[in-house]
Amino acid sequence: MKKGSLLNISLALLVFCAISCNKYLTTTPQDTLVTTNYYTNTSQINAALAGIYSYLALDGTFSRNLVLELEMGNDEGQFDNRNNVSNNPSLYDCQSSNSIYSACWTDLYAGINAANLLLANIDSSSASTSVKQVSKGEALFLRGFFYFQLVSRYGDVPLLIKPNVYVANFSYPRTPSLQVYNQILSDMKSAIPLVRDITDLGTPSHVSKTAIEGIIARVYLKMAGHPLSLGLPMYDSASVYAESVINSGIHSLNPDYRQIFINQSEDVYDINESMWEIEFYGNNTPSGTMPPGSRFPCQLAMRYAAIDTTNPNVVYSFGSYIPTGYLYDSIYQKDPTDTIRRNWNIPTFTYSTNTVPRTATRAASSPWDRDCGKWKRDYEKVLPKSIDWSPTNFPVIRYADVLLMAAEAENEMGNTATALSYLNLVRTRAAAQIIQPTDQASLRQIIHDERARELCFEGLRKFDLIRWGVFNKAINACIVAINNSSSSQKTRYLRAYNNITLRDTLLPIPSSELSVNTKMTQNPGW
Repeated sequence: MKKGSLLNISLALLVFCAISCNKYLTTTPQDTLVTTNYYTNTSQINAALAGIYSYLALDGTFSRNLVLELEMGNDEGQFDNRNNVSNNPSLYDCQSSNSIYSACWTDLYAGINAANLLLANIDSSSASTSVKQVSKGEALFLRGFFYFQLVSRYGDVPLLIKPNVYVANFSYPRTPSLQVYNQILSDMKSAIPLVRDITDLGTPSHVSKTAIEGIIARVYLKMAGHPLSLGLPMYDSASVYAESVINSGIHSLNPDYRQIFINQSEDVYDINESMWEIEFYGNNTPSGTMPPGSRFPCQLAMRYAAIDTTNPNVVYSFGSYIPTGYLYDSIYQKDPTDTIRRNWNIPTFTYSTNTVPRTATRAASSPWDRDCGKWKRDYEKVLPKSIDWSPTNFPVIRYADVLLMAAEAENEMGNTATALSYLNLVRTRAAAQIIQPTDQASLRQIIHDERARELCFEGLRKFDLIRWGVFNKAINACIVAINNSSSSQKTRYLRAYNNITLRDTLLPIPSSELSVNTKMTQNPGW
């Protein structure tokens, strides 16, 4: 069997890359061959659960691919192809054989299989009832979350809810998306009464009741939109779960927008706003340690970082992904009062190559040539800094996102006053001008823009544009904006957008999967 196939879940894929980080669990999980005899006590259950979480922290998932290569190339961020590379999903110039597509597919299915194994064996464990209950709840949710990443990106995918220990049958057909979504909702809803409150956890590293409710709201909003287009009933359900989080009284907005991301780089937990984070730790020193840290801050930090200096304490980054001038000109500049978020996310400075990192400034007249600054590597405390690895945590869901989801759902149901109240909570924190009462269509566009202003570079924009059915429209708007800009890099910036076609609202089924799975079919256009 070839690498990259979901059927390649043989004993080789049953080795957990369990995270050896005490921020995750009280016990230290070890890389362990999973057998039906493994889940016998609390220590082993904790290690197995850590193994499931670890699949969220790989390059194929949230360390890199899901938030960079498979996300950028939208109206808020793009790959800055300074070295004229090719065969990169961010440039929309590669085929289904690209390893990034297969890495994402394989890692997500490996996470699903790890969850299936725990769920199949946990009841026979000697662990306490409370340990088994919480672990079962988290595993159920994580299985649903892995499937949510797959179905929202690849469309119809095989639905496997039992451990795939035997490899006699290699072929599984694609399951209709609606059936996959129903399983996702079943898993996530079943998990809510089993997991703990975030106030009991004291950390956003594990999922909590309110984190699950927030993700369920996200699932319902996707089902309301493209491609299922189930509409109002799904918006109603999204509002129920988003407002359950709001009415819990557990969460609130951090009064300083900038502090959210400083906290994530400094390993400071803020359970009021940050509801669930993917945990990263370390700088891959010594080489090969687990977990090695995340990749996304190294790629998103300002591109003129001190990568050539010999000082290990100065900021390192590649800055391969940059904001679009469209985000600055056509979204942020619709409201000139929104300066806190704009200048934090698209900063006016760069890093020098000496020990005083913040020196150079960016002119307001050149928004197409700025850098991403949501996570700034000079706040990291793990030394020496690595060019490739960062301890910065990735936010999967924040309270601000829940408020904006509630606003969107309420507006779609015609409740514009309620929608405005949620929207303006987010804008008030940003010291942006309050939105006055308006009609549903106008408020819809305001909410769409607000999600970019608040959540840019958090791996949600392409997902949002596709579910709203405006991805290709947004890309065309970017093309017009680039052509009308004063940037000297128009040809480079246009490259990705000129490659985009209607097929790009779905990722291709990896060719490695098609080569071994006789029941698998490819997505249109690939």
